[in-house]
Amino acid sequence: MNAPVSLAAIVERHAADVEARLVAALASDSVLDVASRYHLATGGKRLRALLPIWLGTNLGGDPEAAIPLGLGIELLHNATLVHDDLQDGDRTRRGEPTVWTVWGDAQAINVGNHLFFVGVDHLARSGADAAFLSRAARVMIDVVGGQALEFQLQLPADHRDHVGATVAGWERMARGKTAALFALCAEAGALSAGADPGERARAAAFGSDVGLLFQLQDDLLDLVGDKGRGETATDIAEGKISYPVAWAKENAGEAARMRLMAIIRTPREVTSRAMVEEALGILRDVGAIDAAARRIGDMWRELRESRYDALLPGLVERVLEPVRHALPA
Repeated sequence: MNAPVSLAAIVERHAADVEARLVAALASDSVLDVASRYHLATGGKRLRALLPIWLGTNLGGDPEAAIPLGLGIELLHNATLVHDDLQDGDRTRRGEPTVWTVWGDAQAINVGNHLFFVGVDHLARSGADAAFLSRAARVMIDVVGGQALEFQLQLPADHRDHVGATVAGWERMARGKTAALFALCAEAGALSAGADPGERARAAAFGSDVGLLFQLQDDLLDLVGDKGRGETATDIAEGKISYPVAWAKENAGEAARMRLMAIIRTPREVTSRAMVEEALGILRDVGAIDAAARRIGDMWRELRESRYDALLPGLVERVLEPVRHALPA
């Protein structure tokens, strides 16, 4: 068996073609395509487009069978980003104004919907079987459900319908909002290589764990790095129940927990920078940031033992690169 192809090799062989095909799928002069191309031009690793090609190649498949699947999933992912920016009130993405700040709220909803259905069309024309198309639809239901849970976790306890702002509640949200699309990417790679249903399911399970790890690093990065939003700790200002906040809520002393949650529950428009810095200090002092780093390290070790880690060499390291400086040695 040949040595697995690296992500760098996949990027070199396919990234330019993927980018060109994404632009070609949105080539008209309509406001929907113009705004969609603008959003895509803000950047991104295109990991969800490349992951099916990468895994499919290393399972012995033809990259051309995986490319339409990856394109469809990448378009679905970007649809969620356009809506996510609007829902969170984020004015910049990777240093550029977000779609809603340029075209307005209503058009941002239209642009996200447009990207979603262009992505669905790509999947429908990919040659994938009915089981995969049904799976893709269920995944998007999970993604939207995870996004809804994220907002639900922010509500006072008597409005949450028993969805707790806990580590378990956070994981339920993250498995939907983020991990489900990674699972679909991995399953698409296995599908493109002609894998049987069992192989596809195992690939999807690995992808889901990578997606959960991605959300963990994203939550940590918000506190210790740069997410391209112009400032750190925007999740605190938005009132998000990130993993560190959920951990602190379960493990901090009463005074620290009450003050942290008071800041988290404060509306974004009246949350001052001083309040954000205070919440950051609480998270550091109670050990929540260290706890997030430990959880990442534990998951990293577990994922290394998977067969798919060898088939996707360097994937986990790439996911964790933005927060490597904050992880235990």
